[in-house]
Amino acid sequence: MSDTRTAIDDVSETDRIALVFPGQGSQSPGMGHLVYQHSEAARLTYAEASDVTQIDLTKLCFESDAETLSESRATQPAMLTTSVAILRAMREKLTEVGDRVRPRLFGGHSLGLFSAAVACEAISFRDALLVILERARLMGEFYERRPVGMASILALSLEQVEEVCADATVSEDDRVDVANHNQATQFVISGDLGALERAMERARELHGRAIQLKLKVSSHTPLHREQSEEFAQIVRGIPFSVPVRPIVSNSTSKLLTTADEVRHEFEVQLRSPVYWAENVQTMVREGVDTMVEVGPGHVLSRMVKRISDQLTAVSLDDAREEPIPISVLPQTVAR
Repeated sequence: MSDTRTAIDDVSETDRIALVFPGQGSQSPGMGHLVYQHSEAARLTYAEASDVTQIDLTKLCFESDAETLSESRATQPAMLTTSVAILRAMREKLTEVGDRVRPRLFGGHSLGLFSAAVACEAISFRDALLVILERARLMGEFYERRPVGMASILALSLEQVEEVCADATVSEDDRVDVANHNQATQFVISGDLGALERAMERARELHGRAIQLKLKVSSHTPLHREQSEEFAQIVRGIPFSVPVRPIVSNSTSKLLTTADEVRHEFEVQLRSPVYWAENVQTMVREGVDTMVEVGPGHVLSRMVKRISDQLTAVSLDDAREEPIPISVLPQTVAR
């Protein structure tokens, strides 16, 4: 039976921070290597992930080229493992100096929501890895049958991007949709390659910028109704627990406070858009003033700075000196 208790409500026990985790698109060759060198907790995380997945995650993350890492079956376990390794390294280093971080909220962008669920103890790292492998398989098999892709559209409004997608969509077998609402004038579209290319061309005609992402995958689109249902069946077989603090839903921007709510979020994720800008505003309304990006790169922290001037945003991946990776934390967080 599912555990339907709610996460604790006393925000006085928390810091005014959110830990957020990046998704596909933030991967890069060599990611995680620095923290691996400096943290025993990180090394154990890569070893655990390699054992569970039967993939050499250190070789995949540290030695692969960008092309290899763009493959869904590589990107997804590599991103989850690296993000959890950085999280555990942060906690390890904070313990060494006699401190801790008590997040008010957790968040993640698309794939990053799985890292967030691990971080707030809603799902075990082992189970998250197993689920991610199935997610990657489904998305990879879809790409093999039906070439798809994703593109970033900048400098256009939501209404313009929706119009671009509608104009470029010919049929259910040749369509493109808005997948990610990242900022007021920055969106990601996802769909069949032909429709995607037409949408990119039309966006440029409207004086927008269109950049195809280096991902051999599509996601967060009605294209994935069938894969979404299969993935939902997989998710329903995994045990979930009450998160220690709420997670912000990608699909509704509401707070997920029960095991059932977290499970449902993943059941619908493949077909539901990501409302990241709204996620950030939810965090602000909940009293968050500092957002810490936990994972490779700084895509989220840079976006956050453009979404809200009420937030301080940092990325743990910007740490380049001891103590790794807490040297970039604001003093108001790591006291």
